Amino acid sequence: MSPGQPGSTSAKNADAAAEAKSADDQHAAEIIEALIGPVLVRQPVLFPSEGAIDREHAISVWTWLVRDVEPSLLPEAQGALGARGNPQSRAALCGKISDLIGRGVLQAGDDADLDRRLSIQMGGETVRGRLGQIRNAFRYYQLLSKAVAFGRAVNAIRDESSLKLALKSFPLNEPGVAALMMHAAVGQISNPNRLLCVILNLSGGETQAAVTRAGFAPVLEALIAHAQNQLWVFIYSFGTFSDIDMACRALERYHRLVRAVSNITEDDKNCEWAKKIAGLTRRMSELIEPRLTTVDAHIRQALRKPRAGPDRVDTDLLLEALNGLYLMVAVRAARDALALNSVLNNVWNETANVLEVLVSRNLEAFRQDPQSDVVAQRLNAGIKMAEVRFNPEYADILKRARDGASRRAGDADQQFAPVSVTPGA
Repeated sequence: MSPGQPGSTSAKNADAAAEAKSADDQHAAEIIEALIGPVLVRQPVLFPSEGAIDREHAISVWTWLVRDVEPSLLPEAQGALGARGNPQSRAALCGKISDLIGRGVLQAGDDADLDRRLSIQMGGETVRGRLGQIRNAFRYYQLLSKAVAFGRAVNAIRDESSLKLALKSFPLNEPGVAALMMHAAVGQISNPNRLLCVILNLSGGETQAAVTRAGFAPVLEALIAHAQNQLWVFIYSFGTFSDIDMACRALERYHRLVRAVSNITEDDKNCEWAKKIAGLTRRMSELIEPRLTTVDAHIRQALRKPRAGPDRVDTDLLLEALNGLYLMVAVRAARDALALNSVLNNVWNETANVLEVLVSRNLEAFRQDPQSDVVAQRLNAGIKMAEVRFNPEYADILKRARDGASRRAGDADQQFAPVSVTPGA
């Protein structure tokens, strides 16, 4: 089919439409993130909560408003979020968004057909069911920044009595608003376990019922929602060239949050929060296990000569193996918040054996041929892997052995170098 034929034109139009939609979605995501970012979470959302808003749902509502309700919202948002924007213009924008959502819901009223059309326009009944929560996030936009500041302030509070006073001052009289604010605050808290210990003390018990009676249930829901919000990293950003530092940070954050909630769930195993944590533990473990079980094989492939073809270093394999080791170490640190003990123990022991053997072989190969760049690269990669799996001290021993072999090779080259004799000397 030639480029000028109808089928080719149709395909180009489809590609252009797809690119335009992708750009619109990206723009919408940036706007939503800038306005109500502290309460947004990414899919998968296994356990919805009152304080966490699914990012995709918020984008769907924004798209509905701009497309079907008030197209002028887009230039207004660009102005409010641009260089000339200010807190007042952003607050006014969020207030307008809240009013437009409320007006749309009011118009639907008791008309089932109109309400059904409204659900279709904004992306489905699930989004429609969360519309009140999304409206609240825009309506109380200014409170979200205060909640973020509250969370940061909690990190700076050192004594327990001051932390108790701070928690008692948090507005809990409106559950929906309190949930949003607490989610925004918890996102800033670096030590959730300390926060939970104070809450349990204030609640007078270590059960879900006691914490709920004391009015601190939104804190637990926020902790669970933030733990859940680490799952997306292991779904969408977990390939060969993934940001392994981000994955390890997400796993560490997940571990801290789950361990904090376990102050309740370890003794109250039949409560709703315990069931949610069990579900998250299962899902996180399922996401990590396939990557964990391949670490041993990737190390073998990366540190051995290829079976066929010229001897070369596969940098992609080296990166995969090293990233796998970093992940394994992070999993070991978070093992009590996962269900991977058996797999982890096997991989931990296997990687130790494989690295000891292959690094020794590569060190011997380097002694035999210290001028080979390929052998040197493979040995250096093995030493780095040993540092991650064992410790820096062991890696230093290997480095000294490598450097000693390099010096001996240099001395031998000097010993057998031809002597230059100057005529007439």
